[in-house]
Amino acid sequence: MYRHRFTDFTDALTPVYDRLFGAFIGKAHEAFRGRVLELAAPKNGERVLDAGCGTGLTALRIAQRYPGCAMYGVDISPKMIPAARKSAEGGGLAVAFRVGSITALPYPDAFFNVVITSILFHHLDLEEKRRAVGEVARVLAPGGRYISAEFGPRAANALQRRLAKGDYTLYPSHLEEAGLIIMRHEIQPFALGKKVSCRVAVKPSIPG
Repeated sequence: MYRHRFTDFTDALTPVYDRLFGAFIGKAHEAFRGRVLELAAPKNGERVLDAGCGTGLTALRIAQRYPGCAMYGVDISPKMIPAARKSAEGGGLAVAFRVGSITALPYPDAFFNVVITSILFHHLDLEEKRRAVGEVARVLAPGGRYISAEFGPRAANALQRRLAKGDYTLYPSHLEEAGLIIMRHEIQPFALGKKVSCRVAVKPSIPG
C-alpha cells in the first residue's frame, strides 16, 4: 500500500490528534470548520467526500448537520481511518470511511457532488498538488462543487514558500488546469496567526 512521506507522522498522532486541535486551536478551529460546512451546504441525496479526512472531524460534522446526504471520507493514514470509524459508530452516524490517497482516489469517475479538502495541501509537493486536483476533478460529477480550505494566501517570504512547498499551498492555476471554475474566494482566520484561503470551484456541466 502506498504511504506518503508524512503518513508515519500522522499515524503517530492519531491517539491525541483531536485533543491537540482542541488544545491549541480551540474555538478558532470550530469557526473555521463551520465556515467550510456553510460553503459546502450539501443537499439531500448528494454524495459528499472529505478527502484527507484524518480522524473524521469534518466528515462527522457534515453527516450530523446534513443527514440527507451520503457522506464519505478518505485518508492515507491506516490508523486515522479506524479512529474515524469508531467515532462514527459512537455517534450513530453513517459515514463510509476508507484508506486511500488524494493523488489516486479510490472512487469512480463523476461519483461525487461535493468534494472538500481542508488543511491538506501543505503536505504535498507541486506535482502531488497537481495530481490531487486532477483527481478531485475526475471524481466530481458535472456541476459538482469543490470546496478547498488551505493555508494562504500567497507566501510572503522564503520560509513560507518552504512550508507551503511553493508560492501557494493550493495553486489557483491547478484548479483551472483541471477544468474547474473558481466561483468564490475568501480569506478566513484560522488560528495562531494563520489564515486560510477558502475557494468554491465548480466542474462545468456537460453541454447539451
